[in-house]
Amino acid sequence: MKKITQKQIILFGISLIFMTGCLQKSLIDDVQLIQGVVYDTTKDKIKATIVCPIQQKGHKVQVFENIANTVKQGRENASFESAQPFAIGQLRVALFTEKLAKKDIAVAYDTLLRDSSIGHSIYLGILEGNGYDLFSGKYQNNFNVAIYIKNLLEHNMETGSLPYDNLHHNSNRYYTVGQDNFLPILKKQKDKIKIQGLALFNEETYVGKLEPKEMFVFRGLLEKHRLNSQEFKSHGGYVLINNIRSTPSYHVRIKNGKPSFYIQVKVDARLQEVSKRISLENKKNFEIITKNIEKQLNTDSKKLLKNYKI
Repeated sequence: MKKITQKQIILFGISLIFMTGCLQKSLIDDVQLIQGVVYDTTKDKIKATIVCPIQQKGHKVQVFENIANTVKQGRENASFESAQPFAIGQLRVALFTEKLAKKDIAVAYDTLLRDSSIGHSIYLGILEGNGYDLFSGKYQNNFNVAIYIKNLLEHNMETGSLPYDNLHHNSNRYYTVGQDNFLPILKKQKDKIKIQGLALFNEETYVGKLEPKEMFVFRGLLEKHRLNSQEFKSHGGYVLINNIRSTPSYHVRIKNGKPSFYIQVKVDARLQEVSKRISLENKKNFEIITKNIEKQLNTDSKKLLKNYKI
């Protein structure tokens, strides 16, 4: 009896594996995989634009728009135009339009978090423009538009000045008392999509913008990271440093019962290029360049903290 039970268990396990394999293939072939969504607002309703890849058609996509009182009802309304049911488990990016962000992103944001079929590794952002133009655009790459945006954000987080972020990390800031949120800003420019800076939030509302040139300092103050390269003024020209490794540390000092916060940033880098003829064999020139970089970073950091009261 024991041997029969073991055989039954083994056969059941094997059949389950084959059933699982067939089920996955069937799901992919028979549904519309939502890979990108843009949330907007119109007449106090939620407008959502979604993009789905056309299977076995390379980077070609289908775009659907819908308007409803709630996000999920909008998706149901869009299904009336689709030959297949929607599946959101492959979502890669979720964007909020500038118009919605300046009003309130709470409803759309909360829906993303509460949907158990959406992974918390998706990327978020603010869109300057509208969702249909973004998703229906033709771009100079071999990816569909949702994967293009995902890769754009991903590599700028890994080796650029864009702070590391996804839905999981962002929701921690969003719900933590005393922390303000931020999101990358994207804009369609002809056949390209470009990062325009960082949107700064006060609770659920977009209230300020960091320009791209300010993002290097912002990320240096915020988190440990690596960066490909950055240029600075020195000797009447410019110097370029690369292979940058930046590590911030935070200190609190209390004087007369009042706390002061200090951020110290350690930067290790390699001098790669100079725009003017400078003898780097001269130790004094190298020291001057180092001091000029430190001075610019200190000045830019203080200006950033003062302007945005970070």
